[in-house]
Parts: sequence; structure tokens; C-alpha cells
Amino acid sequence: MTKAEALQAFFSGFGIPAYEENSVYSMADRGEAPSMPYLTYEVKTDFFGDFDTNITFSLWYRSYKWTDIHAKSDEISAAIGRVGKILSCDGGRILVMKSQPWAQDMGDDSDDAVKRILHNLTLRYYTNN
Repeated sequence: MTKAEALQAFFSGFGIPAYEENSVYSMADRGEAPSMPYLTYEVKTDFFGDFDTNITFSLWYRSYKWTDIHAKSDEISAAIGRVGKILSCDGGRILVMKSQPWAQDMGDDSDDAVKRILHNLTLRYYTNN
């Protein structure tokens, strides 16, 4: 499994669709925008010996309350835990860790039913390629 596939598998493991961030824009351009809730994430890869890699992911919900989206954020936080989550990939492992700040609530000025939580992660690649 490639690094990108390992990240896709991780982000897809929370019961809602997960999309690489840039793919959502092209889907919308084709009139195929996903329905909420869903998750978008960045893909940035590296290899052993380089620096930690910071990425973001976002939860997207349509609701007038924050209850469900906060519950999903808490679920993902628990899956990562305090010391991180190790993913297997071709050539090694990826350590996924929460970064600071972990989560930031964001609304949508044009639609108050759209809820977004932006999350920060640090990835440490233990791979040879």
C-alpha cells in the first residue's frame, strides 16, 4: 500500500466518505459534489530522516448544531490517541500525531448550516522511499 493509499485508508475508517482535498473541487466542477457529512484531507509525503510533515484535514457537516461534528472529531482524536497512530505502508510506517491546535470550529458566512472543523496533524515517515 502506497503512502497516499495508507492515508486514504486511515481517513476512510471513520464511517463517512473521505476525499483528498483537491479532488472535491474537481468533483464540484463536474456537478458531482459530495453530500455532507464528509472529510477532506491533504496528502504530503516524505521519507525517513527528513522533518516532520504537517497536514490538515477537515470535517464537513450540514446541521444547525455542532453536536454530531464534535462527536466525530472526538472519535478521530481517540483513534489517534495521545502518542499517535501507526499506519503501515510500502517501505515502512507512518506515525500520525495530533498537532496544535488540534481542532478549530469554522462556520460558513454564506450558509449557517455548514459546519467545518479544521484539524492539524503531524506525520512522521519511517520509510525508505
